[in-house]
Amino acid sequence: MATTTVHPAPAAHLDVLAALRPVLTALRFTGHFLVALVGVIFLGSASEH
Repeated sequence: MATTTVHPAPAAHLDVLAALRPVLTALRFTGHFLVALVGVIFLGSASEH
């Protein structure tokens, strides 16, 4: 019979953070892109009036 080792909670928590770090980075860049896009649209519509 094979024995399974149970990982402690802190290690699992660190694994979750390590897995989410690229996602959070992507969301951060996406947020900045959206802010810049909204700013360009706002300035473009303001210059038309």
